[in-house]
Amino acid sequence: MTNSRPDSPGEDRNPPGEPEPIFGPVRRAYPIETRIDAEQVKLLMSLGEASRFTIFGAIAVVGATFYETAPLWTIAAVAAIQLVAQLLFDRVRAGFRADPDATVNASKWAHRYALVTIVSGSTWGVGALLWLPGSSFAHEIFYTLVIATLVMATAITRANHPPAVIFYTIASSLPVVGMLLWRADPLSIATVLLAAMFFATVMGWTRRINDRYRDAFRLRFENADLVERMARAHAATEQRRRDAEDAETRARSAAGAKQEFLDIISHELRTPLDGLRNMARYLADEATTEAQFKIAASVEETSQLLRRLVDDMLDFSEIEAHSLELKPGSFNPVELAAGIVRMTRHQAVDRGLSLELNAAPETPPQMHADPDRVRQVLMNLVNNAIKFTYQGGVVVSVAPLKAPGGETLLRFSVTDTGPGLSTEAQERVFEAFTQGADARDFRFSGKAAGAGLGLPISDRLVRMMGGHIGVDSTPGQGSSFWFLLPLEPGEAADYFASLRAEARPGPEARPERLIDHDHLYALELKMGGQHITDYLVAGLERVLEIHREIERARTMRDSGALAQHAGDLKAAASDIGLTAVALVAEDIATAAAHGEADAALGAVPRLQQKITATWRALAKAYPSLAA
Repeated sequence: MTNSRPDSPGEDRNPPGEPEPIFGPVRRAYPIETRIDAEQVKLLMSLGEASRFTIFGAIAVVGATFYETAPLWTIAAVAAIQLVAQLLFDRVRAGFRADPDATVNASKWAHRYALVTIVSGSTWGVGALLWLPGSSFAHEIFYTLVIATLVMATAITRANHPPAVIFYTIASSLPVVGMLLWRADPLSIATVLLAAMFFATVMGWTRRINDRYRDAFRLRFENADLVERMARAHAATEQRRRDAEDAETRARSAAGAKQEFLDIISHELRTPLDGLRNMARYLADEATTEAQFKIAASVEETSQLLRRLVDDMLDFSEIEAHSLELKPGSFNPVELAAGIVRMTRHQAVDRGLSLELNAAPETPPQMHADPDRVRQVLMNLVNNAIKFTYQGGVVVSVAPLKAPGGETLLRFSVTDTGPGLSTEAQERVFEAFTQGADARDFRFSGKAAGAGLGLPISDRLVRMMGGHIGVDSTPGQGSSFWFLLPLEPGEAADYFASLRAEARPGPEARPERLIDHDHLYALELKMGGQHITDYLVAGLERVLEIHREIERARTMRDSGALAQHAGDLKAAASDIGLTAVALVAEDIATAAAHGEADAALGAVPRLQQKITATWRALAKAYPSLAA
């Protein structure tokens, strides 16, 4: 059960004014059996109210028939007992209706009502003791029929709670049965036996009526729940439709802004960068001191890096928009590779590295592809190799390779003696804005490692040319980036498709671990299945509360508060086994603590996505959370 007190089952737990959680309100409906019990008790409390005055009339009529053998004050005595019972019934009804937890406490109120039926039934038991002694046999039969009628009426009005019927029957019938057994004559014993069979039949009716009531209530609640779920599903569908329309509108606006930004970069940045580079070269030629020459060389290098970044951004944008067009032509692959080695050798020498070309003698003299894009890919690989290698050298290799179908392929590779790549880095190195090699070491050191666009662009260009790119690396032993291209466009398509399928991780190969099932199982064993859901609800509310604080810190760009709340969120998420949420919170806290405010703020939307996905996973594991 929840800690809240809804007036009706299924009421949301969100207090007024609070924003909706990102995965919908966390609410807990009462189990259907509890709701059925409460509804039966509610009906039990209401059915007897209409007969409160009728019963006093029945007492007066029945008591008057015994005027010859019993004084009139006995009628008042019996009526007084019934009056006490009615007052007790009213007290129980009022308490039930005023109880804010009446749904949970329904069985308690039903038990109290059943105890009051003992007082109500004893009205007729006392009446038997006051009226039957000295009366005729006809009066005894009349009184027995009255009690039988009352028991049948009770079986109908109080069938929602069989103990009430049992208590009323015993209290009203026991004195009469005792008097008949005391006589011990055959007629009295036969009457008692018939009464016992009658009461057994009545109890069977009571059970059947109770079962029908429960079935009716169950059907009503199930239909109501179904209607509610359908309404919520419809509302969710409408919300998704509106969100999709809003997202489409924002995407179009973003696309327009992006195109405008790219136009600015293309037309407004390239020209001054080229002018800056030419001016730096002029200053280097006119330098009179070593310091002046180094400054001019630094300006030229910086302008080249900026020009390369601008070109990479434009290329990446065109590739993602599928607007980049290839311009195939025939060229000598060895000469192309040799030209790149000549262009970049001075960079390698400046870093104390060697740069060599290793071309296989059997390499074909001609291949048909886009020479500018092949040059761009190979240049990216060589520049990266030089950039992340601190001693040793780099080797550029070109060699032919036979595909399984007999087609000739060309293998371009760039091998370095750098720090190498971990398995995790190899899997992510061709993703956009992801660093390779030891760039991860620069993340919190303040040293920039570039935008991380070179390899993703190379990957997309190679795929556009019908080839495949990859990396072989061992940490501490260097890396070898390579790509395969067909001699003619479109050749060995099946072979390249198989290579890409093998390199692409399947959807089930490495599923993201959203929740820690082992941790949840341990919690469930520790506190029991009845309490684990309440514990998870409390934990989710804590996670959402901290998430709101993180969003507030993000809005205010408060890095200190962001780091603190992210650490709190990691602890709260780990406590209830939310693995993915805890990992993202840890990344945010680490980035904020190392002064990377932009990286920390940029990870907050990913946190929201993980919370949403985690909620779905939890709802599958514990369906009562989505009830």
